[in-house]
Amino acid sequence: MPAAIELRGVRKRFRIRHEAARTWQGMALALLGRRRIEHEEFWALDGVDLQVAEGETLGIIGPNGSGKTTILKLLARTIEATAGEVLTSGKVFGLLELGAGMHPDLTGRENIFLNGSFLGIERNEMRQLYDRIVAFAELERFIDTPVRHYSSGMFMRLGFSIAINVDPDILLIDEVLAVGDARFTSKCYEALADIKARGRTLVFVSHDPIQVRRFCDRVLWIDRGTIQALGDPRDVIQQYLQHMRGGGVPSATAERKESTPDLGGEELRIRAATAADESTGAESYTFLPGDVVRLQLELESESYLEDVIVGCAVRRSDGLLLHETSTAASLGPTAVQPGRARVECLLGPLPLGPGSYQLSLGVWPEADRLHPYHMWPDAITLFVGKAATSQRGVAVLPSQWRVTMAPPNGELQSTSAPIAQPDMLTEAAGPFWTPPPEELAMGAREAEWLGEGWFPAENWPPRVRWTSERAVAYLRQDVGQGSLILSACRPLHGRAQAQGRVRLNGLHIATFQLHGMDFEDVVVPLDPVTRPTTHELVIEVDDALVPATVGLDSDTRPLGIAVSSIRVE
Repeated sequence: MPAAIELRGVRKRFRIRHEAARTWQGMALALLGRRRIEHEEFWALDGVDLQVAEGETLGIIGPNGSGKTTILKLLARTIEATAGEVLTSGKVFGLLELGAGMHPDLTGRENIFLNGSFLGIERNEMRQLYDRIVAFAELERFIDTPVRHYSSGMFMRLGFSIAINVDPDILLIDEVLAVGDARFTSKCYEALADIKARGRTLVFVSHDPIQVRRFCDRVLWIDRGTIQALGDPRDVIQQYLQHMRGGGVPSATAERKESTPDLGGEELRIRAATAADESTGAESYTFLPGDVVRLQLELESESYLEDVIVGCAVRRSDGLLLHETSTAASLGPTAVQPGRARVECLLGPLPLGPGSYQLSLGVWPEADRLHPYHMWPDAITLFVGKAATSQRGVAVLPSQWRVTMAPPNGELQSTSAPIAQPDMLTEAAGPFWTPPPEELAMGAREAEWLGEGWFPAENWPPRVRWTSERAVAYLRQDVGQGSLILSACRPLHGRAQAQGRVRLNGLHIATFQLHGMDFEDVVVPLDPVTRPTTHELVIEVDDALVPATVGLDSDTRPLGIAVSSIRVE
């Protein structure tokens, strides 16, 4: 098959200035040669040879500064190589950065035709493509607005829509899909799959190895401007992840550094943690559904401690808590001697679908979980690949099927009895790292000052509160805090999603959708403050749930969502 892309001995040099002439006098002295401006030569690429066949999808991975984007810019002809040859066949379109190829003072409509002219597409042909571009980008309301007012997501949608509709021979994509929401990103991958099926060539740069592995025919691993590996996605990504764990970046097995964002004191701490394949014992961070992970922790204690609990929480890449377990479940509290101790946990068989997952670790006294010895958020990242069977989804559940004849007498009938509300929290409240709201009004007749925890509604465990259609909380934001986190769920809501809005000081700041009885974190960035500030937070839920009307129990209160915590971090 002929090559669509070929790089022959390509080298690219940049000059890094270490001293800038910041004043008119300084620039004049530099021009006269009386002030020396130091430069350092940096080789972003150093002897790269590469061929990409027509119709092939190549993924490029590597750490920041490795040369990934430089390759794309060379292919897009936005920069020239210092040495070597860069050859492409056909029309090339590059999504290299947000806003690239867009004039900020022109509207979305004008930028569509501007990009068409860059590609040599006549205006009449762009008119025929215009409606499809706008519809895919979902920007009908804003298409005649100057793009300087677009958000990063709107930039991405417009640029991506132009790229797929002008149908280039070679499409270059550099991480821009990372700024889109989950629904539109899924839509983009479906469009890319269609482009791939039509035989176009794609070069795809991403920091998400799961997407690279699922989408690409081959993967190039580049580091410090040179090719480290090129070949099958599974093999190359495995080598890359092992390398990143073993060198180049701090590994999970390394001793804790002062800059590590952990929580707790020095009396007892988690010194190191590793993950390994349970069957081979080899250190690994990539698994398949059904595999078992051997998690090993090393604790370091300054004194003898009794009644210690060690725990682990697993979260999906979007922050959803999937599972939490601790030694309290099987071993109970344990004693720790001065010095180092090993703790091992077998996680699995993993019922997880393809994706990346974060493991957070903690150790705390049995009687005081609110004040742990040490918490290590996102200590380990696990990557789970696609199951070999036909099972799909965010979880892979063991299943057994059987087909028999229906009995001649009797039919399946479901009971009409009310469904008991589940007990979602049977353990003591977990650690709070910020104070609770100063005041909380969950409904029209409820207004309570909060102390150490949350006041429960009837028949609910502590720490969980149902809102009404509208709830109000007063939150304190300290200097250095920048995120509002609402942890909530809506159990027993059927197929519908709980939808609503969050307002801060009267301004709409977020829209949320909650899907089930697992608590989900709605994370909203906050503007920084220069002094401690109290905000009024309003939670509005579109469709309240009345348990009595849907057969759950006799409760006639309109219930919005169940809230476990509202905090500012």
